[in-house]
Amino acid sequence: MTSNGNVGIELTGASDEPLLMQGKHGTYKYGPKQLSEIVILDNHYPDVNSDFPERIISSGMIFEKFGGPNALIQALFTNSKTGIEASDADKKERRQFYGVNSFPPPKIKTIMELIMENFDDTINKILCGAAIVSLIIGVIKDGFPHGLIEGTSILIALNIIIWVNSVNNYISEKRLADLVNLSEKQEVAVYRNSNETITIDAAELLVGDIVKFEAGMKVPADCIMIEGQDVTCIEGELTGEPDAVTKVPLDESNYNTGVMCTMMAKSLIGSGIGKALVVAVGPYTVAGVITEKTQAAPQPTLLQEKLEVIATKIGNVGIMCAVLTFFAMVVRTMLEMFSVIPCGCGNLLTCVEEANCVKLDFSLTMKNRLWMEVLNTVIIAITVIVVAIPEGLPLAVTISLSFSSAKMRKLNNLVRKLASSETMGGATHICSDKTGTLTLNQMTTMACMTLQKAHMISDAFKVKELASGVKEAASIV
Repeated sequence: MTSNGNVGIELTGASDEPLLMQGKHGTYKYGPKQLSEIVILDNHYPDVNSDFPERIISSGMIFEKFGGPNALIQALFTNSKTGIEASDADKKERRQFYGVNSFPPPKIKTIMELIMENFDDTINKILCGAAIVSLIIGVIKDGFPHGLIEGTSILIALNIIIWVNSVNNYISEKRLADLVNLSEKQEVAVYRNSNETITIDAAELLVGDIVKFEAGMKVPADCIMIEGQDVTCIEGELTGEPDAVTKVPLDESNYNTGVMCTMMAKSLIGSGIGKALVVAVGPYTVAGVITEKTQAAPQPTLLQEKLEVIATKIGNVGIMCAVLTFFAMVVRTMLEMFSVIPCGCGNLLTCVEEANCVKLDFSLTMKNRLWMEVLNTVIIAITVIVVAIPEGLPLAVTISLSFSSAKMRKLNNLVRKLASSETMGGATHICSDKTGTLTLNQMTTMACMTLQKAHMISDAFKVKELASGVKEAASIV
């Protein structure tokens, strides 16, 4: 029994290494953020400010901060030969303290969230308002049900826009999530309380696990290599650099010489075999941090920005025309009240007095024509604004983008958002930072040398001619 009253536990593996130090499960010396610092990209470079300028920062950190690989293995209550204890209590505590090895999945929005997203678009908001106003004005002017025709037609167009957008995006997001889950499935060989490996899904990996790796597999979590031979990792998916990086197990004799033992999740084992200690999983890995940072809110596309500008301009013009119309009708009503124009005059150019016309006044009675004139003036002004809105424009755009997305799907392109087809159609330049990234997968000889003479070609269609010339030159010898 220890001095603090806890029962001392010490299990040993085949090599008499301590599997669990004195204490109880969960008494870990280092937290997940401390361990994740070992593998972060900033620590993959030489420490030029130290006494050993060739030393990789992460290599120096492993020895100076964590006491070396063996001390780190002990601090994580694991064993380089037999792995973690792997009891239910052990696995539960590791999951609670260090997390699980699953990366943040792309969030699938509900159909209601996708429907509400459509109202972020200004022109859809205007259409919705125009439909409501049209329904009210139509019923007031033409009664029920004839007054519902114009407002209902706008609502039908708006519904088509919303449902085509929402359903297409929902189906695409579900397909993307299924594709991501399928691509992340990976089986890994680990040592768990045994000298023999067992195969588990990479999502079940825990901090402290000892993983066996070989050429061709992807690193399932952030690790440090503890054993290995001729090991190289291709980290291009995370760093953009295609060159293979040599990995060497660290010890006191080499950690100052520029060697590196850290292995990042999702990097590819280019060559070699060995063992590695898992030090970070899921969102604490380099890949997890990058995934989380890249899941930003989508920016509006160029077409959406243009539609926004059009909607704003149309709205401004409509409001200006409505104000002018309202002002003109108020002036006409005032002229009639002051007997400048005949009673009931609708056209100032051809003005005649209507028979049985009731004079305008300010009396608060239902028979007073003034209040109906004011109401008609307001209705006409609002109608001008509604008429100015092109309800068919967003519908036409949505349908055209839907057809484009369907065509892209037939070409095995997963279209997550309807606007993706617009983005692809609007591309004018493709920039690539690696030679040969974009190719036809067809090689054409453009130059060769025979008999100390160089044969150059500038036209790809003259390859046969170049080949026959080489054969003729070779036959002379």
